[in-house]
Amino acid sequence: MVSGEAFLYLALIAAAVSIGLITYLLLSARVSEEVLASAVERQAAAESVIMRLILPIARVLAPLHKNALSRPRGQALEKKLIRAGRPFGASVPEFLSMRYVSAMVGAGFGYALSTQISGDEVNWGIVLPVAAFGFFYPALRLNGIITWRMRKIFRDMPYALDLLTLSTEAGLDFSSAMAQVVEKGPAGPLVDEFRTAHQEVMLGKPRGEALRALADRIDLTEIRSFVLALLQAEQLGASVSVTLRTMAAQMRIKRWTLAEEAAGKVPVKLMAPLVICIFPSSFIILFVPIYLRSQITGGM
Repeated sequence: MVSGEAFLYLALIAAAVSIGLITYLLLSARVSEEVLASAVERQAAAESVIMRLILPIARVLAPLHKNALSRPRGQALEKKLIRAGRPFGASVPEFLSMRYVSAMVGAGFGYALSTQISGDEVNWGIVLPVAAFGFFYPALRLNGIITWRMRKIFRDMPYALDLLTLSTEAGLDFSSAMAQVVEKGPAGPLVDEFRTAHQEVMLGKPRGEALRALADRIDLTEIRSFVLALLQAEQLGASVSVTLRTMAAQMRIKRWTLAEEAAGKVPVKLMAPLVICIFPSSFIILFVPIYLRSQITGGM
């Protein structure tokens, strides 16, 4: 009877874990926007706590890569840093030097972990992989920031285009409409890029060059299409408001199409948690009572 009760408790625990996992999967889509919205604050907190220690060391080591911008890899990294919004204000030599600092931190953590596991003897099988992960972590983090920025910009584009359309239809010129987007648009990287472009125009830079620079900084297909359509409408004398309204409608259609595509992939992504958690717990719930009954019957 003791083993039967243990099996019953195991079944209940497995069922609870399965229900909790499914609940997490269902709710994660709802809270993802809030998580993304707080990424800037979390990044600023990381800068104040960690980057104040890492950046000075990286700046000391930066002369090791002073010629990085003259190489193709350095130029590609510069484009990535621009797309990421220049996180922490790091230059290419400083970012490359961060890898060494991160590797040293990883090696120290791996050493502490190995001594806890293996005693006084250093286990290089733990230290070296952790140090290697620390070496590659800045690049992984940079790619994550770029992905977040591109997703956020794509989501904010229809709202920004609508605001530009309403402003131009109300009689404002495009520069004043950009100022309205900067003032009233949703906080995020798109508004930050519009603010930079608007400041460049206010300082005397031609509007076409400012918009092309904006497209180069973001390097997103939708932004390039928006800038190209806007410049063509200006050159041909077409209505800017009509062009903006058409672009906003196209963006909504594309975003809806991508949402439907993502929804269609959900059943495939749910197969792994179903196979790992739901099916085993179902078998336990179904067959444990049969096992318990057979044990009781056999004991009698």
